[in-house]
Amino acid sequence: MPLLPAPAIEITADQVLLGQGANPNVIRARSPRLITAAEHALAEGLPLLTPRILYQQLNIQKIQPEQIVLENNHTLSGRLPAQQLRHAQSIIVILCTVGEAIEKRSLHYLESNPLHSLALYGVGSAAVEALSTAVCQHFSAQAARHGLLTTIPLSPGLEGWSIEQGQPEIFRILDAAQIGVELLPSGLMRPIKSISLVIGIGQHFDSAARICHFCAKRFGCAFQKQHAPTDR
Repeated sequence: MPLLPAPAIEITADQVLLGQGANPNVIRARSPRLITAAEHALAEGLPLLTPRILYQQLNIQKIQPEQIVLENNHTLSGRLPAQQLRHAQSIIVILCTVGEAIEKRSLHYLESNPLHSLALYGVGSAAVEALSTAVCQHFSAQAARHGLLTTIPLSPGLEGWSIEQGQPEIFRILDAAQIGVELLPSGLMRPIKSISLVIGIGQHFDSAARICHFCAKRFGCAFQKQHAPTDR
């Protein structure tokens, strides 16, 4: 199963704050010390990252109202993938991780320095987000060279595609052990700083669609500017 060479991860203190669920503009105005904490966490956390990317491209054989039938007897079940991928010719199933070292370092500081622990957690969140964005841009550019387009990236947990539906199907398609990722009975992944997603490849897609349209946290979310249509 193919591995994609991981790009260098470049993230800012603002992205670390976003990874903590904070609004950077508000933080800069009210609590500059959190900016310093984010910068310190970046210096310590970036060398701990071990980004790895696993993917598999599959042709679509049939689109049903709430299921996509793929080659090799694989399926993706859910209203969202069936709706957003209905015009795709093929899909790319992707699994990204930045490893578990950043999570372990965050936990190490949890009691002695909770502020630094939270900032390191934000580094991990921002890093896996940046990695998934870079991967989608890679496949979008690759598709464009063949005159094709890509859909927005879809992940289990978005509205219309539950974790219970999506994660087991993705892990049946991908040999996640190749990059040291496992699916827990809860539906969460280990390492926790991992993300699974699917993008469609084809010629005609809804150019107005955004990830935020299908996220339950879209109202008042600080990430919305990050998920503009340029995701593709």
